[in-house]
Amino acid sequence: IEDLGKGGMGRVYKALDQEINEIVALKVLRPEISEDAEFIRRFRNELKLARRISHKNVCGLYHLSRDENNTHYITMEFVPGEDLKSLIRRVGQLTVSKAVAIARQICAGLAEAHKIGIVHRDLKPQNIMIDHQGDVRIMDFGLALSLASKGITEAPMMIGTPAYMSPEQCDGKEVDSRADIYALGLILFEMLTGRVPFEGDSPLAVAMKHRTQYPGSPGEINPHVPESLNRVVLRCLEKDKEKRYQSADE
Repeated sequence: IEDLGKGGMGRVYKALDQEINEIVALKVLRPEISEDAEFIRRFRNELKLARRISHKNVCGLYHLSRDENNTHYITMEFVPGEDLKSLIRRVGQLTVSKAVAIARQICAGLAEAHKIGIVHRDLKPQNIMIDHQGDVRIMDFGLALSLASKGITEAPMMIGTPAYMSPEQCDGKEVDSRADIYALGLILFEMLTGRVPFEGDSPLAVAMKHRTQYPGSPGEINPHVPESLNRVVLRCLEKDKEKRYQSADE
C-alpha cells in the first residue's frame, strides 16, 4: 500500500494481509541477508523469543516468511502514527508532562521484555512509535543482535546506534537490561532538551564521549525540567551500570 522507509535490514511497507484482511507492516530483508542461511537461522530463533513479549507498549511481531524467490520478510503490527525521533525534530523540546508520559510507557514495555530475559540493545527514538492516541510502541526487539552478527552495525563489535549506546556497549562488552536503561536516559534527555547529550564527527568520537564524558543535566538546557527529573535522567546515565536503576520497574 505504501513505502514506509528503509532501515539497516531492508525496506518497510504498509501492506494488506489478505489471509486475515488486516493492515500489517512488512519488512522485506535485503538480498544479502536473505541469502545467508546461518543468519536467517539465528534470526528466526531470536524472533521466536521476541514474539513472546506480549504488551501494549511493544509492537507485535507476527512471523518470518519467504517468497518463491527466497526473499525473506517479517510481518508485524502496523502502528499508524509517528516515530519519536520525527516528533522531536518537528516540535523540539517536549513538555515535561509529555516526556514523562512517553518514558513511563517505554519503561512498561521494557519491564515486560526484561522479565523474560530479552534486552533490546538498540533502543532509540527511531524505534519508538507513538500512535494517534499518544500510546507508545517499542519496535524491533530481537533485531539488534542478529544485525551485529552480520556486521551491519556502524562499527564491528558494537551492537547499537552510537548516539544511544551505553559505555559497556561502546567497549564491545556483554550487555544486560541496564544498557536499555542507559538508552532510556538518553531518550529522556533528548525529549526534554531537543538534542542528544553527546555528538561527534564519527561514531567512534561519540562512543568515546559515552565512555568518558559527563553529560550535564537536561535542566541546564531546559529550565522547566524539575530537579527530581534531572536526577532520574542522570541516574539512568551513570557510566557504571551498578549505579543506574537496576530495572525498568524501578
